[in-house]
Amino acid sequence: MTMADDSQASGGARAEEFRKELGPLAVAVETALMPKIFTDGTAPDHPVIFANDAFLRLTGSTREEILDKPLSQFLVDGPGPDILSSLDKMMTHGGCAIWKMRRHRLNDDPDGKRQFLAAVQISPVRNGDDVICQNYLSFVELGDHDDRISEFAGQIDQSQTSQMREMYDSAPGFIAVTAGPEHRFTFVNESYKRFVRKDDIEGRTVAEVLPEVVDQGFIDLLDQVYRSGEPYVGEGMGIGIFSPTSGKVEIRYRDFVYQPIRDADNKVIGLFCEGYDVTEQRETAERLSALQTEMIFVSRVNAMGTMAATLAHELNQPISAIANYTAGMMRLIEPSDKNADRLTQAVEGIEQASQNAAEIIQSLREMTKKRVPVRAPFNLKSAIDECVRLVNAAVPPQVNIVDDVPGDLTMTADRVQIQQVIINLLRNGCDAVLESERQIVSIEAKDQGTELLVSVSDTGPGLSADTESGIFTWSTSAKESGMGLGLSICRTIVEAHSGLIALAESSPQGSTFCFSIPQSDQPGAARPRPN
Repeated sequence: MTMADDSQASGGARAEEFRKELGPLAVAVETALMPKIFTDGTAPDHPVIFANDAFLRLTGSTREEILDKPLSQFLVDGPGPDILSSLDKMMTHGGCAIWKMRRHRLNDDPDGKRQFLAAVQISPVRNGDDVICQNYLSFVELGDHDDRISEFAGQIDQSQTSQMREMYDSAPGFIAVTAGPEHRFTFVNESYKRFVRKDDIEGRTVAEVLPEVVDQGFIDLLDQVYRSGEPYVGEGMGIGIFSPTSGKVEIRYRDFVYQPIRDADNKVIGLFCEGYDVTEQRETAERLSALQTEMIFVSRVNAMGTMAATLAHELNQPISAIANYTAGMMRLIEPSDKNADRLTQAVEGIEQASQNAAEIIQSLREMTKKRVPVRAPFNLKSAIDECVRLVNAAVPPQVNIVDDVPGDLTMTADRVQIQQVIINLLRNGCDAVLESERQIVSIEAKDQGTELLVSVSDTGPGLSADTESGIFTWSTSAKESGMGLGLSICRTIVEAHSGLIALAESSPQGSTFCFSIPQSDQPGAARPRPN
């Protein structure tokens, strides 16, 4: 085997080893439309260890002709001392350059003398010990050198050729380049303009274009990258951008990288930003999470309903036994006994308590039945009395529920569903007054002609402005342990009856919720909220 064969075998092995290190990224880089190569950063002549298909097309070479060959062989002027010195600097510090390159093996250029200019972006790749192990190079062909500039001074504005602009403008992600410590835009693509919702950008500083981000730490982050020279990677980071459509600052989310740009002397002269708008993905993930939370809650509600029905069924028997025993005890009391009156009073109390428990369980069983909603006239006072008994059984004795509902009101609706609304409002009121000096919850109802209005008031501390704005939205809950579905379900039930539900009043002295149900069989038209 000749020395050339040994070198080729060594180069192939090194390339294959590096390809394994890249893993799945190798396929992405290899099929990328932009010409790209990796060079060995540990070797003095910077041999090529990886080249993608686009680079092969650009140079007209094969991988066998490229791998393990010094990078300088692709330069027209050859490896002179000035070229090698400049090349070493770029490989150490990174940056942009315009190189005069050689195109090989074309049908119309068999001698390989065809030349072209290429813009090159070089990025050193460092290992965990901050030692350069490879160099990553991207190329953009600028055309024949007779029609292009032949030198590159390292300044950002000199690299903004029309072809580079066209390439970056069509990129799917947003791209921006700033110059100087004041971060003055020298280039932004269309995707970046859409993201920040601005058009007049280039030539102005970031603070001038986006004054709303100054107090968000955004400028501080740019200053940090510019001063330190260290790149910054952000994932899913939010930024408030002013929206001309809504007239408000709206949060947008992005994945991005800030990369310092250096000149030939390794001085940072600007920043390169590239990223993607992930707002839609973030909002979709949040909606999915909210939906999962709702499904979990509904699952728990179904489980609780099943458990409540089971308990109601099982408790019905011992309560019936208590009623039977009290009836037997009444018969055993001797009228002549000196404690007969006291015993009779005690047994009657037990009997009344067992009847109340039986009524509560019967109401619970009715409410947990799966059935089609039925609208029919019912006595509102009787329905509310059942609700008050159910809620009273689960709240501390110091909470006083005042029932001021007239006894002659008749509502036409699904009795059980309306009871669900009332129970939820009463329980919320009881929870609200637990820490108050006056622990009073009152319920009232009145006939307003075409509809009945039911109001539940409490003496709690009231609701905050933020809570008020979304109180009937399922994802909002004023309780630390609440799931936020109660009032949303109430609204669904009331609106299904063509009614309206609202927070009528809220102050530090208490809150009042009310709902109205029309007393006709026709679907309710738009009406003012109850007050």
